[in-house]
Amino acid sequence: MPDIMPDYLKDFIRNNEIVHGVDPDLRKVLWISCEGENPADVENIGPMQYRPMFGFDGAYFPVVNKEQYLRPLVAVFFERPARGVLINIECKAWARNIKHEEEGTVHFELMVD
Repeated sequence: MPDIMPDYLKDFIRNNEIVHGVDPDLRKVLWISCEGENPADVENIGPMQYRPMFGFDGAYFPVVNKEQYLRPLVAVFFERPARGVLINIECKAWARNIKHEEEGTVHFELMVD
């Protein structure tokens, strides 16, 4: 796990290994985290759920450009974001070979009327 990975994600991985043992398949997961970009965004974002989990199964990688290939998907459900406020969100993919200065990060804005 990268040192700068969010603590809640590291705790999830560690707790899963304590409860279920070390799963070699989970070691191949491309983990995902989403957070507010600044303190006001963190305050307004509210709780989130990741579906089906906090990342992409490693079986989807490397990505291939074939007709039958199904691209991986992780959905983030924002349970109770603040209404009427623009929230800046940053999501990151976590793996040893991702350098966040260059790749593995997406930014978007969320506003709920």
